[in-house]
Amino acid sequence: MKLIIKILTKLNSFIKYKRYLNKLQRNINNGLKIGENVTIMPSVVIDERYPYLISIGNNCSLSNGVLILAHDATTFKFTNGFTRIGKVEIKDNCFLGTNVIVLPGVTIGPNVMVAAGSVVNKNIPPNSCVAGVPARVYQKFDEFIQHHKDATNKSPVFDYKEFDSPNREFKEKIKTLVEEDNIYVKGYEGRFPWTVS
Repeated sequence: MKLIIKILTKLNSFIKYKRYLNKLQRNINNGLKIGENVTIMPSVVIDERYPYLISIGNNCSLSNGVLILAHDATTFKFTNGFTRIGKVEIKDNCFLGTNVIVLPGVTIGPNVMVAAGSVVNKNIPPNSCVAGVPARVYQKFDEFIQHHKDATNKSPVFDYKEFDSPNREFKEKIKTLVEEDNIYVKGYEGRFPWTVS
């Protein structure tokens, strides 16, 4: 029985991965531009009607639930059928957190971190960290990165593999540590499956 479950789980993962690749390839075939070393999680939605208006630079990560729109149909009903469209340009070294919404006509970056749940409705300047609805700058990107690099020298750091099958004692230790301050996890084994190119 365990073997059957293992086989079905692997088959399900394979099917999910193939669907992801097919959807992404369809958008690329329709003009979506993607740079090198780009991570796009499977639940990301890229405007399938206008992918040729969207470009994503090198070393970018789009987390689960990110929505990138190159059209805005809010005008449709009230202007006798007109829909606004605009290009979306995500420059190099950008990170878009979970459930970020990017609206048409914006340029993000380079070197920008967009916090989870933010709505990007205006251009985001280079070297920025933004959050909110609408997204607003709260810190410079390089300051944010340096702060966390410094923190990894002072805070507990665990290897990613330690979380594969943690026991109850390990989980309790982690819970206690995060109550006190931030902790960090380092590394990922192998090639991340959702990284393109």
